[in-house]
Amino acid sequence: MLGGAQIAFMELVVCFAVRIPVRVTLPIVLAACREMALLAFEVKRCVPGQPGKPCRRVRFDHLFPVVRIIDTVKSMHISRTGLIFDERFLAHDTGVEDTVMMRRGSFRLSPVSHPSSTFITKRVKEFLDGSGLTAQMLPVEARAATEDEVAAYHTHEYIAGMRGLVASGAQVPGKMFQASWGCVDEETVLSPGSFTAALYATGGALNAVSAVIEGHVHNAYALLRPPGHHAMCNQALGFCIFNDAVIAAHYARNVYGLERVMIVDWDVHHGNGIQDAFYQDAGVLAVSLHQEDWYPKGWGALEQIGRGAGIGYTVNIPLPPGTGDRGYRAAFEQLILPIGRQFCPQLILIIAGQDASWLDPVAHMMVTMDGYRQLSSLMVDLAGEVCAGRLVILQAGGYSARYVPYCTAAIVEPLVGIDLGVVDLYATAPELRRCQTIFSHETQIALDAARSWHGQRWKL
Repeated sequence: MLGGAQIAFMELVVCFAVRIPVRVTLPIVLAACREMALLAFEVKRCVPGQPGKPCRRVRFDHLFPVVRIIDTVKSMHISRTGLIFDERFLAHDTGVEDTVMMRRGSFRLSPVSHPSSTFITKRVKEFLDGSGLTAQMLPVEARAATEDEVAAYHTHEYIAGMRGLVASGAQVPGKMFQASWGCVDEETVLSPGSFTAALYATGGALNAVSAVIEGHVHNAYALLRPPGHHAMCNQALGFCIFNDAVIAAHYARNVYGLERVMIVDWDVHHGNGIQDAFYQDAGVLAVSLHQEDWYPKGWGALEQIGRGAGIGYTVNIPLPPGTGDRGYRAAFEQLILPIGRQFCPQLILIIAGQDASWLDPVAHMMVTMDGYRQLSSLMVDLAGEVCAGRLVILQAGGYSARYVPYCTAAIVEPLVGIDLGVVDLYATAPELRRCQTIFSHETQIALDAARSWHGQRWKL
């Protein structure tokens, strides 16, 4: 039987544990528990209605049950990061590119995979498995999002239209499809499994949010396919079908009653769908770092800051080509972290596009594996500081089949709280060192402009 003092101490431990991230709390509480047990001490009850009531002295042998309980919980720490992956994501098959169009006619050559290929997603999962990261994470099941959940942003007509279009196979790859219900741009390739994959990717994002908010996991990484941040309410754009990030933010607010959600989109392309969804909404802080004047055309300018009640809650940080690790870190330290602390979100969502890497074929931002690790670490720290560690990362772009797995593992490591010692794919290359150290005059100008502009609404 446990005595009153031991119960009081256990209640005290629980009071701390539910408020502080497990990775920080348990080792400290465990050490303190043993130290106090050796010295003997007076504890105070944390019993409602009896604050500050002193207990009798507790001896070393009385505390053994508590130490054993904390040791048991501490051993569970290894599975506090969730991983969302489902083979059904891979049913979104974008195929190959093998046709060269000419002003008159065309010709074919040996095929290459579409930039947004299932091959990359498979390699990422294999990398997480082979490195041992998967074994240190807790699996979180995906599910198909319901139509009502998807309709938190997309129109019912668009959802029905996409279902019918995929079933009919009427889309011609490389050509825009337009109908009364919406459109699919020429870059977004659909396959027979695309609609189901998109539903499961969206449902996977929602289950990741649920797992974190309900405390089943401390944080989560969702290895999703297809991506979502370009999709608009009735448009499939930029390889995206349903906007999983927007739907996840609505879900967190509508189902769990959260009032403040922060979205940080570090994909190299601007998250236009996220900006569109929350442009007049002060409850979602939408931050996007992206290559300036890139994609989509007309989106992501510094001056686009929101409208009405949402003024100031859209934060665009356009950066010049060649920004590199130091420039990205500076953007976080000088802008994103201080704004995040002032907004004080209850949940942070990250749109993790690994297409800002130095090996990506579709952009020119020069971020390395180590650079991504730094960004992830900064966001883990921010989440621990402002929202009890509630952090969900959603996979987005990234088109280097060789390098995306390295960058993804580097992002996941800080979530789990380990460094596996993975050596960069091109560790001895002088280009890698240049990407890690460059900080150009153009980058400084861009950061100064962003601080000046957003500093009118936030303390920077």
